[in-house]
Amino acid sequence: MASILLTGAAGFVGRAVLAASGTEHRWMALDIRFPPDWSPSTSVTESATSDLSDPIALLSLVERVQPQAVVHLAGWTGKGSSAENRSRLLEANLVSTWNLLEAIASWRPEHPVQFVLASSAQVYGDQPGPFMESMATRPSDEYGMTKWLAEETVRAYGRRGIVVPTVVRPAVIYGPGQSGTMFVPSLAKALAAGLPFPMTAGAQKRDLVHVADAARAILSLVRSRAEGVFNVGTGVGVAMLDIGRKMARMADHPDLLRPGEIPYRENEIWDYAVDASRLTTTTGWTPLAGLDDGLAETLDEEKNP
Repeated sequence: MASILLTGAAGFVGRAVLAASGTEHRWMALDIRFPPDWSPSTSVTESATSDLSDPIALLSLVERVQPQAVVHLAGWTGKGSSAENRSRLLEANLVSTWNLLEAIASWRPEHPVQFVLASSAQVYGDQPGPFMESMATRPSDEYGMTKWLAEETVRAYGRRGIVVPTVVRPAVIYGPGQSGTMFVPSLAKALAAGLPFPMTAGAQKRDLVHVADAARAILSLVRSRAEGVFNVGTGVGVAMLDIGRKMARMADHPDLLRPGEIPYRENEIWDYAVDASRLTTTTGWTPLAGLDDGLAETLDEEKNP
């Protein structure tokens, strides 16, 4: 049974990975903080708090756990060009990755450790979708840039024979229990509360992949120790206006949607869908959750927490 270090374990995707794994692996759960109701699966042998900024503490942890794989989900998704946001993005997305890799290098494992990095399809930037791994990377904002830099860092340690580099580029992950300012959880929260929801005109397309499917994708790559870059998505981009109208109808509140009240973002990505054929060919993974069922599940969770 493999020992795996999981960062961002208490986050949205981390919890789904642990739930989907069952007792298949031994997990060392790491997060900057755990909620009071943290109740990990029986496969979690230890939980520890860390912001991944202390290289000495990370080396001590890695030497003690001696993981066969690291699944690095921790990161920051903040938007904006402020100096504070850029600094946080660099620290959370790039420096944390570098610190983990350097801890593994200093430990000097007998065999390369698989390093699964949760990147983002935003590294492709604004080019026609569906995105394929062979396409050029053209990140257009600070978040995408830091994810691309983290990818390059993982690949550099892979070339040194320290890790097996596995980069995951998911589409837009959604599902029940998601918090934050992303479109689906924000809309679900507003609809559940009966509040108006201002949005853009909604012409931009997004590929929504259910969190349970994203978790299965990550676990399939861990099982296979596959090396390289792998997209995770359905391959279908849906206009955000259509997603909004669909959820509003499900909630019996079509009157609450306010399209066109918010301007489009600078550097908007218009055709955001990913081709996951490489992942399917390599591991057999395919998405299982239908969009209607996934959105209904998300709304129900918000209305009945």
